[in-house]
Amino acid sequence: MTFLDTLNPPQKEAVLHTEGPLMILAGAGSGKTRMLTARIAYLIEKHLAEPWQILAVTFTNKAAEEMKERVRALINTTSFIGFPEIGTFHAICLRVLRKELQYTPFEKGFVIYDDSDQLSLIKSIQKNFDLDQNQFAPKALQTCINRFKCDALEPDDLACRGVDSRIVEFYRVYQKELFKNQALDFGEILCLMVRVLRDHREVRTKYQKFFSYLHVDEFQDTNRVQYLLLSLLTASAHGGNENLCIVGDEDQSIYKWRGADIRNILDFKKDFPKTKMIKLEQNYRSTQTIVSAASYLIQHNRERNKKILWTENTQGMPILRIHFPDERAEAAMAVSEIKRLCQNEGYAYSDFAIFYRTHAQSRQFEDVFRREKISHKLIGGLRFYDRKEIKDILAYFKVILNPLDSVSLRRIINVPGRGIGKTTIEKCETLTKEKSLWGVFKNPSELGNSVVKKLSGFVSLIQKFQSEQPCITLVDLYSMILEDTGYIRELKQEGTIEAMSRIENLEELSTVLQEFEEDVSSDVEKKELLPLFLEQALLIPEDESQNGFSQDAGFVSLMTLHSSKGLEFPVVFMVGMEEGLFPSIKIWEETSEEIEEERRLCYVGMTRARERLYLFHAAMRRIWGEILVQKPARFFLEIPEEFIEYRDFSYGLRPQSFRIKGAFR
Repeated sequence: MTFLDTLNPPQKEAVLHTEGPLMILAGAGSGKTRMLTARIAYLIEKHLAEPWQILAVTFTNKAAEEMKERVRALINTTSFIGFPEIGTFHAICLRVLRKELQYTPFEKGFVIYDDSDQLSLIKSIQKNFDLDQNQFAPKALQTCINRFKCDALEPDDLACRGVDSRIVEFYRVYQKELFKNQALDFGEILCLMVRVLRDHREVRTKYQKFFSYLHVDEFQDTNRVQYLLLSLLTASAHGGNENLCIVGDEDQSIYKWRGADIRNILDFKKDFPKTKMIKLEQNYRSTQTIVSAASYLIQHNRERNKKILWTENTQGMPILRIHFPDERAEAAMAVSEIKRLCQNEGYAYSDFAIFYRTHAQSRQFEDVFRREKISHKLIGGLRFYDRKEIKDILAYFKVILNPLDSVSLRRIINVPGRGIGKTTIEKCETLTKEKSLWGVFKNPSELGNSVVKKLSGFVSLIQKFQSEQPCITLVDLYSMILEDTGYIRELKQEGTIEAMSRIENLEELSTVLQEFEEDVSSDVEKKELLPLFLEQALLIPEDESQNGFSQDAGFVSLMTLHSSKGLEFPVVFMVGMEEGLFPSIKIWEETSEEIEEERRLCYVGMTRARERLYLFHAAMRRIWGEILVQKPARFFLEIPEEFIEYRDFSYGLRPQSFRIKGAFR
């Protein structure tokens, strides 16, 4: 077992401690995957369990495949029967449920509903349910149901929790319809597994013996139902042997918004009092400067187990904090510095990542990268002009200029919802042999009275926009569209994380329009602004980050801070570090819980950087067309000055000045 020689003392201790509950607090870049795969290999090589008796749970299929490959590389697979069970919570539970079908509500099997299937079921129920869609949007109901399932709450559990009785009853009907359809949604896969283990002792005992050793990676990201599942399989209170090894770091718990419960890791020792705790604090990824700065920052959180990262890596460059006049200067400088480092210091585009708090912030960087012909890629998101809400508004713009554009008409006829469904559109299209779709909309006399009223309202709206367009600015036209159509109101009523992100993107589009108007010649008439803008926006190549750009050095990665989890790059730019943006908290809404989550997000971002880290913020930022003075993020006050080199370009320096070669020297 030569793989033991590659481990540091705490990693080796974690591998050799095989009996009873084990909590491994693995700091950022501390080699947790190497330790975890070595532990699985050790259990097999020492014949403490058959390979198939070892279960390892990950959060993504990619992580599961990587772990499988690492385990295969450590053991002689020809010497053993079977292979460890390594997979996601959902994949493992599905395999068990299909084997134990007689303990489920299904006789012949079940299908899995994805998010779109689930939403369709919710909408069909809502048609026959006394629940106003304007007050309870389908996606908002979907979010409620999924959150209930994350917390393992059934309809009967909600009555004493102050939940609206109408939502409780809707949830009850939804569950009945789900089972009537012989289906499971993603949340129900885990909830059903918990009920089967909880209510059927013989099944619980079977799998407690079947899985002799359980391992859970990224334990800080588990939700309540996942915790209950692990407890039923391992806790002595349920007859388990308590051979549960959890690996996690509460300092990297950043997914509360999707159900992760940090109390699972903080309170683990209360439920498993015999727990052995081992800390992996040596960082193998980053320079001493980055590790020390991040450690000082995260120590301001109270909800954590005490640990301090350290490294034997070199001291490295100081962290560069740069203050800019506005967001355009911020983007220009980031791209300029990337070009300088590639030209002068041998870096490739693939060595760089830009992290931001919201998807909407990507647009400024996309524009500059495209202009400079630098290959780039958005990770975990669509490019700005491909996002649904942006395409919707562009479709409104196109119809205002050309109502004969039937493709754009079809896109917006029921966006936001006007009660004009697919059947109505199909009827209209049968009448288009002699006239355009717009012509049918203007004269829908062959359709029913209710349809005529809805179509007439839409036509009047477009005609109003057409009459105003030649006389007003693009920003004013845009505001009129949002207000008169109720586009923003519908998103606010939906109230989901996705809806809030769409609102942020629409906010950024307002900035795009205002910047465009500022940049065009002063002698351009207002009526010409809209066609000019559409020409600019729609002539962007379909794959703007790749077409015509050199691929020799890869591409720069752009992503939200949440998407950066688990990744690392030689050079990282963290941008928009301003109060209200990052941390993304309004002063009047702030709680200690929220600010600690934002600080953990900052810590995660900082510890992705291996060699160089840049922290950017702007003095002013345009939001909904209004220029607001921005206050630097409080996190700057929590990092000792000895690790920071500060540059203040916030007074009077224009973006083009940042293109000076070696501007940081």
